[in-house]
Amino acid sequence: MIPPGLVDIGIRDIDWMYALEQAAEKNVEDEILLAVQECCAKHDRWDGVYILSYFACLETSVLIDADDRVFIDWGLPGSVHLRQPVGAKIPFKLWVHTHPRMDTYWSMTDKNSLAFSTLLLQHAYVLGKQGIKSTQNASLLEVEHEKSISNESPLQFWSEEETEPWSGWYDARKIVFEQQDSVANICWLSSLNQSR
Repeated sequence: MIPPGLVDIGIRDIDWMYALEQAAEKNVEDEILLAVQECCAKHDRWDGVYILSYFACLETSVLIDADDRVFIDWGLPGSVHLRQPVGAKIPFKLWVHTHPRMDTYWSMTDKNSLAFSTLLLQHAYVLGKQGIKSTQNASLLEVEHEKSISNESPLQFWSEEETEPWSGWYDARKIVFEQQDSVANICWLSSLNQSR
């Protein structure tokens, strides 16, 4: 079964299942997998991006540039770096990356990427088993935040925000799982349950 709502953004069941198979086989350069991942990114369906990363057991990175173009990178089981793709236009609107099967937090590599991109990047998310953690860059946006990722420059410009649990993320988008026994739901719900 396809996760609820993905069919509404143009992802067919057959393409979703194929993308999961390719992810599980670590064929992360597969055209259909990348098209599914790009579609998820363009429609704010970060659960789809995380599930693909979960199945691949590899971190992935999605960068959205000033013209809303999507650039995708795949990394290793424990890291993926923020890289400026050729032809991308700054400032970048959003950098999203995953910590598949791991906690949702800003790692030292993540913090270095944020520090390096303070003058280039507006928002960032990290997707982990507990949910989505976001940060906003006060050097490029009008942002009021009580706490920063660090008191030291340049991380002082990046807001420290609470992780939004996946269950809350789904509820806020009115996404409801109807079949609790599908392969994707079992995988996904098990990662949700691990975080509780």
